[in-house]
Amino acid sequence: MPYLVDGDNLLGTWRGRERSTAERRDLAFELGRQARRWGRRLLTVFDGREPGGAGFGADVRFAGPERSADELILSVLREQQDVRGWIVVTSDRSLGDRCRHLGARVERCDVFRKRLREESGPEKPQTEPDVDLWLERLGRD
Repeated sequence: MPYLVDGDNLLGTWRGRERSTAERRDLAFELGRQARRWGRRLLTVFDGREPGGAGFGADVRFAGPERSADELILSVLREQQDVRGWIVVTSDRSLGDRCRHLGARVERCDVFRKRLREESGPEKPQTEPDVDLWLERLGRD
């Protein structure tokens, strides 16, 4: 089952994290690694425009200036042939209700974070892309 993550909502409910560009990028890479571990698609949606600089990965979308992340999440669900096959990660009650109405399952952010902690595996980079990411962040080529 693929996940559709309300990225800003997840960051906003995560103690010690904020909705900065750096935190958004870190979350996107963390979720990308987790998606590979789980063998599932994990699409993350953020409000606003994509900041310049290093990319966020293939499974990250920004709502842009004309709509909210909530609207984009609902749009993504409406495009699916089997909405029941998706799990939306959000603690936004209104968004959760609308996603359920479309047929998707909803998981609260605290439950999702707990699963990430339990299933995240070792902290050190394990694959070539992870090593490249950390070298990029540390400013080494």
